[in-house]
Amino acid sequence: MSRILVIGGSGFIGSHLTAACLKAGHETAYTYATRQVPLEAKVYQIALEREDKRLVECLQDFRPEVIYYSAVPPFVYSAGHDLQQQISVEGVRRTLAELKRVNPKALFVYLSTNTVFGNGRGLYREEETPDPELRHDPYRVYAITKAAGEQSSLKNWPNTIVARTSVVDGRDLSGALYPRLQKMVEQLQAGQTLLRFRDRFISPTLVNNLVEALLEVANSEFTYRGVLHLAGSERVTDFQYGRYLARQLGLSEELIQAESMANSPAMANSPSDHSLDVSFSQSLLHIKLLGVKEQLACIFD
Repeated sequence: MSRILVIGGSGFIGSHLTAACLKAGHETAYTYATRQVPLEAKVYQIALEREDKRLVECLQDFRPEVIYYSAVPPFVYSAGHDLQQQISVEGVRRTLAELKRVNPKALFVYLSTNTVFGNGRGLYREEETPDPELRHDPYRVYAITKAAGEQSSLKNWPNTIVARTSVVDGRDLSGALYPRLQKMVEQLQAGQTLLRFRDRFISPTLVNNLVEALLEVANSEFTYRGVLHLAGSERVTDFQYGRYLARQLGLSEELIQAESMANSPAMANSPSDHSLDVSFSQSLLHIKLLGVKEQLACIFD
């Protein structure tokens, strides 16, 4: 068993990760900014948006063997560059500087995102170079700072895994659906027609499946270090995902209607293909990265 610290452990992914570490028998702690979660783990309140001595105190006190860095700014669409830079880049730098003093052999797992790619080609592989500066949509600042956080992690800490994921859905620890998915379900159950993009490709990911993969890569037997794509195994359009969802709910697929990104001012400048190629990661993992139908069955069955 390991001493595991989840930085950003009160968020959607972070809280699931903290719970899974506890269930696996690890000595577990997590950090939060403003809201705790009801878990029997050691807790540290830390402000990552600035230099906070409580980060140093946390690392010195807990002396983690594994750190998952899952902190993200709230409202990534609208958060300014300074806030995102502090949380996604400077927070990493400060964490690794102190970790070098308390446990230079620790494993550092930086949770990143498919949005670091901006050219819209899709099915990105781990060895491809991020190009977030090509984005000109609401994710631009988030993408640029997450890419910088990846580089800071890989450059300054050899014992690093950068885990990129994509469009994470599921239920929170209380059983409530993720808000994006909840809204779709409510509209479909009300008999409302949903317009979904036929030309936007994604790699939907089930939060529980992602967490399973994250726990496996921290196992002492998993020796690969570098970038991994930990996402769902299936590349689908928003339209296809919507139809899968309607079918899972026992509703008419005709409630999902196709639309083009070109007709949406908010999405007109967004890359059309966000999908990740997970074949390399899957070749290293024992757990199976799930397709969309399997994910929806896990959520609703």
